[in-house]
Amino acid sequence: MTKNQRRHPRKEIKVSVELTFLDEPYTIVKTRDISEGGMFIEVKPAESFPVGELVNVHYLDPLNDNEDTFKDAAIVRVVEDGIAISFIEMGDF
Repeated sequence: MTKNQRRHPRKEIKVSVELTFLDEPYTIVKTRDISEGGMFIEVKPAESFPVGELVNVHYLDPLNDNEDTFKDAAIVRVVEDGIAISFIEMGDF
């Protein structure tokens, strides 16, 4: 068994998220889990979301008193039932 090396522990929380690609209107999706560093979003077909694609998410952050939150992110993993995104600061690019 491999050791979990995540920097931020995940919380299994379902919350609605507005998911936006750079030049497209948003889509409302649900999370499977959230951490301070990212989230897993349930989408199908997930394979239409390429790893490395930049996205923006808007949601009420349950880890921060339901604060209205906008985050830039990159898709870091794609599996059959969804995508994992990692939050980024656009200044990193």
